[in-house]
Amino acid sequence: MKVYKNKLTSREIEVLKLITKGWSNFSISQKLFISESTTKAHLGHIFEKLKVQNRTQAALKAIKNGIL
Repeated sequence: MKVYKNKLTSREIEVLKLITKGWSNFSISQKLFISESTTKAHLGHIFEKLKVQNRTQAALKAIKNGIL
């Protein structure tokens, strides 16, 4: 839903797209030219905003709610 999309930053949406493709934290950090710790921070924000506990739940919720 738009509610979630409006809460996520554009960078968080980029990270979420890569999560749904099965990319690792390391691969995401390399692709986006950020550190792995920054990738993990983005993941933490995504989990909090989507009210999920892991990357699988985040990917499923993103797809189910049309975030991506």
